[in-house]
Amino acid sequence: MYDYPFTVHSYEADPEGRLTLPALCAYMQEAAWHNAERMGAGVGRLGALGLAWVLHRLRIVLRGEARFGDALTVSTWARRFDELVAYRDFEVRGAAGDLVAAATSRWVVVDLAARRLVRLPRFLGELPVPDRPPAAAGADAVLSRAESLPFERRFAVRRRDLDTARHANHTRYVEWALETVPDDCWERCRPGSFEVVFRREALYGDTVRSSAGVVAPPPPASEPRMDGARAFAHRLERDGDGEELAQAASVWLPRNPGVGP
Repeated sequence: MYDYPFTVHSYEADPEGRLTLPALCAYMQEAAWHNAERMGAGVGRLGALGLAWVLHRLRIVLRGEARFGDALTVSTWARRFDELVAYRDFEVRGAAGDLVAAATSRWVVVDLAARRLVRLPRFLGELPVPDRPPAAAGADAVLSRAESLPFERRFAVRRRDLDTARHANHTRYVEWALETVPDDCWERCRPGSFEVVFRREALYGDTVRSSAGVVAPPPPASEPRMDGARAFAHRLERDGDGEELAQAASVWLPRNPGVGP
């Protein structure tokens, strides 16, 4: 287990002062980096083998909102190592201990020279992990696809988008997907959950087409907070060859009175 403190900076907040979802993902990535290093399973050890961690799937459930100046603690732990997949979970809490977000993720290892998926190194299976359930339920569900994707934008992959594996960092995928949420939803709602499955890497010079369409939200009977929710299916693809880079889903909840528009 690892706890890492963060303070929400002005450049990590939206125009209303709320912590953005890509910034929250960056917090979790930072905490995971440090925890993996402490476990002896970090970038340094894998890099010496010509390998790197790559995020395959991420599900985040938002239980509250953090704002500019708030102190947060991100707790993270490796939950399980299989032959091809490593599972890592997160909890994000405010200064009073209130749960802001919970997330579960799946990671794979790639050979940096061959740019392909490989089995997890054997030593990972020997590392101790806590016996805890997933922090966010529902991460095994098949993501819905929209019949049409009318909301669309394009983005060029810049140098600043690249990470140590020399491809676009996963936080950029989250950012690109969210940019297709319609303005009226963005102004009146807040994210309730976000899930993304990464298919392929985006490299410097690529142009990414991000599109989204409306889908049915989760039934209110299964989650009372879903009353009045709006939901979208997202697709990221490489412009030119049309290769799918990622599939995502977002659920948006009406804002509470007094919390903003």
